[in-house]
Amino acid sequence: MVFKKLLAGLGLGGVEVDTVLSPQSAVPGGQLSGQVNLRAKSDTDITAISLLLVATGPAGELELARYQVAQHLRLPSGSNQAVPFTVPVPVHAPFTALYGQALPGLGVGVRTEVSVASGSAKGDFDPARIDAAPVQQHIMDALGTIGCRFVRSELRPGGVPGLPVPAAQAITCYAPLPEGGQHGPHIPLLTFAIAAAGDGLVVLAELTGRFGAPDRHDLSAADLARLAETEGGWIAEVDRWLTNALDKLGSPAAAAPGAFLQSPAPAQPGYGQPGYGQLAYGHGRPGYAYGGHGGGYKYGGYRGKPSMAGAMAAGVGGAALGFLGGMVIGDMIGDVMAPDLGDAASAAGLDPGVADAGFEDFGGGDFGGDFGDF
Repeated sequence: MVFKKLLAGLGLGGVEVDTVLSPQSAVPGGQLSGQVNLRAKSDTDITAISLLLVATGPAGELELARYQVAQHLRLPSGSNQAVPFTVPVPVHAPFTALYGQALPGLGVGVRTEVSVASGSAKGDFDPARIDAAPVQQHIMDALGTIGCRFVRSELRPGGVPGLPVPAAQAITCYAPLPEGGQHGPHIPLLTFAIAAAGDGLVVLAELTGRFGAPDRHDLSAADLARLAETEGGWIAEVDRWLTNALDKLGSPAAAAPGAFLQSPAPAQPGYGQPGYGQLAYGHGRPGYAYGGHGGGYKYGGYRGKPSMAGAMAAGVGGAALGFLGGMVIGDMIGDVMAPDLGDAASAAGLDPGVADAGFEDFGGGDFGGDFGDF
């Protein structure tokens, strides 16, 4: 993607900038490659070129990392120059694709910032595909095998208490459908916030929207190696997280601060009443809060039986279809949950307006939304 704004207003006689990312996907903790293509329309002095790795969601952008890829460039009029780069993707970057399918609601990409003595200007958003890292893939595979269904992916600013990361990725999914059961608003939602902790991992598991401290699961590097080497290890571990969280369905939820002065919410049985997920990035829209003592839902733990979706996907990848099946199950849930799933569907992919191609000029007259006054 490119952007057309002349940098003459910044003291640059004019240069066109086109940032092109490698078509190869990246992973958290891996590398992202590409190049910044420059075309000078007049003699140009560039102080620095920086790349901003950002996550985008309904609430806006969150900067994940910043890299300087060039400095002190002199471009004669009419010249072209390419600045190749390979930068590390931080381990706290969220994955945006699973099993080759883009997840709705959350994007990651690059903004190119060109600086001169009098100021700097940031360009448009160049989307990057971030696949799940191996440990994240293990967790998603286990959820799909157990029978959970994807609902949404979000970022939680502030990350996890005690970890020096700016955000944690939160995956919300339906709890497993009991054998012979029907989909409906009685099926609970669970959220798993995942954050790297050095060579290990921290996972916060909770009933979505239920006030109170989530269950915290700390996994060391040795734990991760053991689970990967043990047949069914990840399935048993993730099932333990599910069981612990779902056991709380039979217990009263902790009261929110100030609940004594709040008007009581209308009583509705089971799961599915409007509410808000805790601390979710970009969550200024209706969600689903725990509204009772389980609504008749019972979970007896994973018994090694393939999920309905997994059986349908035999030979194709049962866990893949199983977990991502949640994106199409929304129509089966009914009107109670429709707003949330509708938001997830409408957030799929990126804004079509950012997909145009061709060089864009840094403009001296109209800097647009990304440019300030210098």
